[in-house]
This record gives sequence, structure tokens and C-alpha cells, in this order.
Amino acid sequence: MQNFIFYDIETTGLNIEFDQILQFAAILTDEDLNELDRFEIRCRCLSWVVPSPIALKITNIAPSRLTEPATPTFYEMIEQVWQKLKSWSPAIFIGYNSMKFDEPFLQRAFWQALLPPYLTVSNGNARMDLLPLMQASSHLSQDSFVFPTTPSGNNGFRLDALAPLNGYDHSNAHDALADVEATLHMSKLVATRVPDLWKSAAKHAPKTETVQLLSGREPVLVVEHARADAKMWWWQRIDGRDQGASRATVVNLGTRWENMEAENDENLLKLLRIPSANIRELATNKAPLLFTRKQASNFWGVQMSSDAIDTSKFLISNANFTKRLISLTSLNQQPWPKSAHLEQQIFEGFPSQRDEEIMHDFWRSDWEGRDRLGRSFDDARLKQLAQRLVYECSPGALNAAERDRIQQSIYRRLIVDHGDKKLWRTVPSALRELASQRLSDSEDSILNGFEDWLERRLTHLTLDATRQ
Repeated sequence: MQNFIFYDIETTGLNIEFDQILQFAAILTDEDLNELDRFEIRCRCLSWVVPSPIALKITNIAPSRLTEPATPTFYEMIEQVWQKLKSWSPAIFIGYNSMKFDEPFLQRAFWQALLPPYLTVSNGNARMDLLPLMQASSHLSQDSFVFPTTPSGNNGFRLDALAPLNGYDHSNAHDALADVEATLHMSKLVATRVPDLWKSAAKHAPKTETVQLLSGREPVLVVEHARADAKMWWWQRIDGRDQGASRATVVNLGTRWENMEAENDENLLKLLRIPSANIRELATNKAPLLFTRKQASNFWGVQMSSDAIDTSKFLISNANFTKRLISLTSLNQQPWPKSAHLEQQIFEGFPSQRDEEIMHDFWRSDWEGRDRLGRSFDDARLKQLAQRLVYECSPGALNAAERDRIQQSIYRRLIVDHGDKKLWRTVPSALRELASQRLSDSEDSILNGFEDWLERRLTHLTLDATRQ
């Protein structure tokens, strides 16, 4: 029996690293997509986060709710989300554009709350994304759905436009629970109207299944969306990583690799830097849409060309050449850059066993105990995360000097106009964004309310800073 967890989030903005989740909703279903349970929760805005007025307008979140005392703190909400999802596990997690948006937000939220961040891909859990399935459906079974049309005349895939055209009243779009219901509705339609696509995607959602499909180094049909069109490519795995690897090196069989065998390493490296060469790392834990030759033929009537078959045979029988490809490709890869800011450091090492034990005990303690445990982490990142958490939820657990230092740091963070769009939103940048929006909608109540809220927050920050 395979259960599914459909989920969605609403956030303070689009910056995965520096914005935060404000609302989380999820629905648990059985393998036939019958609802078993549902969960929804909201939280307050963190002290060091300034929301985007555009995001609040789209999600219809009144500014007064951002600091409502009765609403859980961000950390309290995330702890409840983690506990609920853990109780529903194992399952396949599904969102809409979740691989690029909801999933990284959720991972970072768990990490910042000192909870295991990779819940959706551990302990028997797996993940899917409905957006690629809809994009694939537009190409493989285009008459199964009504798609909105973009200004450029292509099929559109925005959920708030797609769901209503296919029988779902999405008048409350951009509310997390409404978006979850819309995602579940569209998933049921895919399962009914394009069952081969749904069954194959669900079967290969676990990384182990995807790895198994690729393990024989046989050609696979990869279905993905490139720019305005869905694309189908024949790819083949060429690396020999173990079964637990989260990435596989694959090459496009539309490239005549046999014509490159005689090239020296310098020339071959130049050729590999050309985008059309099509050699890349495929994430095996992100549920890529893959089909065997038999499935491609039976499901979609897609056959390999004779050239692709010849290239596949060449790669299988020329291990030395594929090793050269892998070795040279690694020269093009850039090391993960070190980050100056805490929110960007999630992937800079796993916690030690000792730190994992401290994280395990953290949420079982009272606030004084959490403050003490936080100071005992070996990992400096976790120490800082713990102190921020204690400050936000129970500042009285910190001494006066620590509270003053954190308040001063928050003040500098929000008031200094750094001008870097990749970093956090500041009060000055939010005011500029607000002014731009007010030019087109001066009567919007959320925008007007946000201006008042932001001014009060700025006054509060200034008063705190002058007390230092």
C-alpha cells in the first residue's frame, strides 16, 4: 500500500534562501488518491524577515496576521509540520512545481529549526512533482486536458489557470490548502486519463527504482520540458556509481559520440563545453520521467532511431571512452562555493553523530534546556541556528547582552540597503517594491496595511537600536 502526501506552502517571497514559509497545508491519501487526513497551519513572520508586499497581495495574507500573538512562531509551526509529516510517512510527497520551490523551502525550514531536513527522501519516503507530469501530458496525451494559452501562444501550466479549465473551482488560488486540493484534483485526472504516465512516475519516484531503471545502462526515454515545449530525448547512463548515489552521469544519444573518440583530451573537453553535447548529471532522487524502450513504444509509440541505437552500442562497448568523458566532464564542474551567510550554508557538511543526538534532544527540552543544548553543538552553524531559535521563541532564556547583540544584528540586517537582489529583503527595498505596486493599485487594502505594518516595524527597530 503506497500513500501520497500532497502539500503546498505560501511564503514571504520567492527567495528560497532568505524568505520564509507563512502557511503550510497537506492532504494524505491512499494509493487510489482517496483522502485519509488533512493538515493546515500558519505562522508569524520572523523578526529578521521582511515580506514582499507583492507576495502578500497574491496570497491575500493580511499584514496584521504577520505578528498576531495567537499565531504560532515559525519554529513552532515547522516542528508541528515535521511531526505531522513524519507520522504520515512513508509516502510519496507531491506538490506543484515543488522540486524547485516548495521542496527547497521545506528543507531549509527543517534545517533552520534543527530538525532532519531531508524528510521527504529518507526513511522510505519519495517525492514527485505534478508540474512535469502536466507538461509531459501536453506532449504525450495532449487531448487529455485543456491547457491555458500563454501570451506567446504556447500551452500554459500555471495551476491557478489550469485547474479551473479542468473542472476545479480555484477561486481561492494561492491559499496553501486550496492549492493542495487543486493539485490533488489534477493528479486524479492524470491517473485516470493518462494512467501509464501516472503509474510509471509513481513507481519510479523512489530513488532506488530510478537507479534500478538506469543500472543496466540501457537507453531510456527522458521526457522533460525545455523552454516552451515538452521534449523527449534518448539518454544512456555511462558512470558506475553505487546504488546509493543521488546522481547519475547520462549522455544524449542524439550526439554521435563515436565521432569524438579519436579526439585528444583538449579538443574533447572543448566539445563537452558546447551545450549541444548533452552530457549531464541526472538527479535520481527527483523523480525524472524515464521510460524503457519497451514502455516508450507501448505507451507513446516512440521508437529509437538507428543512429541512436548504434551510438548506444558504441558506448556500451567502449568503457575507456566513457571513462574519459566522465573524467573530462568533472573538469567543467565548479566546486560548491562557501557562503558567508547562515541561510546559505545548509549543504556545507552534515552534522556529526554527536550533533545529531543533540538535535534529537533539542525539541524534547524546555527553553532553558534548549539554550544549553544549543551552546553544546560542535557545528558553529547549528549553534547560531539554535540561538536564533531561542531568541525568536523565548528571548528570556538568553542573557541581556546576548539579546541586545541579536537585536542590533537584526536592526543592521534590515535597515542597511545592501542592494543585492540575491540576499534578504530590507526595509528600504520593501518600501521601493511597495511604491512600485501602489502606482498601479493605490487602493489595495493589503498594500496599504503593509505600509502601516512596515512603518511600525521600522519604528520598533529604531527604538531597539537607540537603546543599545
